[in-house]
Order: sequence, then C-alpha cells, then structure tokens
Amino acid sequence: MTEELPENSDQSLVKQTEQAPVKRDDKPKRFVEKGRDVIFDNKTGLYWLKKDSWQDKGKFFNWHEAVEFADRKNLRKIGGFDDWRLPSIDEVSSLFDESCENPGKSGVILHLDPVFPEGAFKTAWIAGDTSTRRPRFDYSEGKVVSVEEYSFGSVRICRKDKVMRYTSPKRRK
Repeated sequence: MTEELPENSDQSLVKQTEQAPVKRDDKPKRFVEKGRDVIFDNKTGLYWLKKDSWQDKGKFFNWHEAVEFADRKNLRKIGGFDDWRLPSIDEVSSLFDESCENPGKSGVILHLDPVFPEGAFKTAWIAGDTSTRRPRFDYSEGKVVSVEEYSFGSVRICRKDKVMRYTSPKRRK
C-alpha cells in the first residue's frame, strides 16, 4: 500500500522551512508570579499583591480604608505573608513603565507590566502623611498627586523581602 501525497506537499514544506525562527527571550523576567495572589519584582526585591483593591473588592477605598485593607490581608496571611503595607513613593513609581500599556478600569491606559491583570484603577494610595492630604500615584500619567484623605481610590499593597544576613558560626575558645 502506497501513500499518495498531495501535489502541494513540496510547497508546504518549503513554506515551513522559510518561516522565521521563533524569537526566544532568555533574559530573566523582572516580574514573576508567586502563587495565585502575589508577584515578585526581581529588580526591587518587592512582593506586590497582583490585584489592586478595586479589582479585589469591587469598591473604592479612602486612605484609611486602604490601610485597613492591608491589615486585613495580613490577618489572612495572603501569599503566606503578614507584613503587607502601603508602598512608598519610590516603590509605587518603580512599577510605572511608559513602554507598557495595560487596560485599566473604564478603558484608561495604565503603564503597568502586563503581568498585572487588566482592569486596575488608575490611581493608588501611597504611604505618607501630610496632615489631611495623602499622596496617590497615577499609573496613567506617572505622577504623584496629593488629595484629601477621604477621596476615593484604590491601593496595591506590597512587602519587602527580608534581607537574610550571613553570620559565621561562633568560634570556640
């Protein structure tokens, strides 16, 4: 029994070999998912909650509620950690990447890595105290704005990986 090939089989083989090789990105990734809820940033050593509070709860929080949001995540040991907190200005601005376009709530373009899920709110609360005004970071414009602490926004909490110091064993006398 002989198998007959279609007449175009030689042409399809030629097309397959002419295709460009698949580009492989062998560099280590900056953001790595660590379980269902957590993303690790290899550049800063920070762990970030994957979803902001808007994506997680479907409602906006004022600054005080954002702090309580972090406290509740600590009680539940989300991702196995109990030291979640609001990020500093430097930490939150490290997520801003103008080359990334991630669709946020209501279609606003956020400049966040696509490892973070779509649909986040454009502003996020930051740790800081300036009387009754509190800082927020705008992921669409890449800037910090100061607003009244009872304004509504979202928060993406973070934690810093503990630095383990090497200690040499004690010498016997």
